[in-house]
Amino acid sequence: MTPLLPPRLRWPVLIIGALVIHVVVSLVTVVIATSNPSYAVEEDYYQKALAWDARRAQDRHNLELGWRLDFEVAPPLTAGSDPQLAVRLTDRSGQPLDGARVAVATFHNARADQIVRTELAATGGGAYACPLAMRRSGVWELRFVVDRGGERFTHTVRRHLSLERR
Repeated sequence: MTPLLPPRLRWPVLIIGALVIHVVVSLVTVVIATSNPSYAVEEDYYQKALAWDARRAQDRHNLELGWRLDFEVAPPLTAGSDPQLAVRLTDRSGQPLDGARVAVATFHNARADQIVRTELAATGGGAYACPLAMRRSGVWELRFVVDRGGERFTHTVRRHLSLERR
């Protein structure tokens, strides 16, 4: 039986073949990793790291303000509709805070690359509400930013939400 390759070509072909296999496996790994919907990189992570001191200063300012933000997410009332996010904003003494601009960025823990952003509408008495395109129950992170009278308040919550229709 005659060999497929002459002896002088066996080692170069083996080395080139190993390199080609390595490149192909690496490319397949990258495609699988970046096409996974549960894979996400924090937006502007580098700028957020650089602004660490500003974040700590905002946390201290939040404590000084003493504002409280409570929220509920009501499951959709009908099939195909969105859950309703309701927020109640109060000051240190429990008095409602009206006239604020309340924004939220939220994402499901298993789909962190799908961020839902919206601004809530004031409904009176320190209450704000909006529908949110939240499609699955599970752990959600909600990042609130409240601007009122030149003051900024931030609040981040991670909570399990049950969004099944009632």
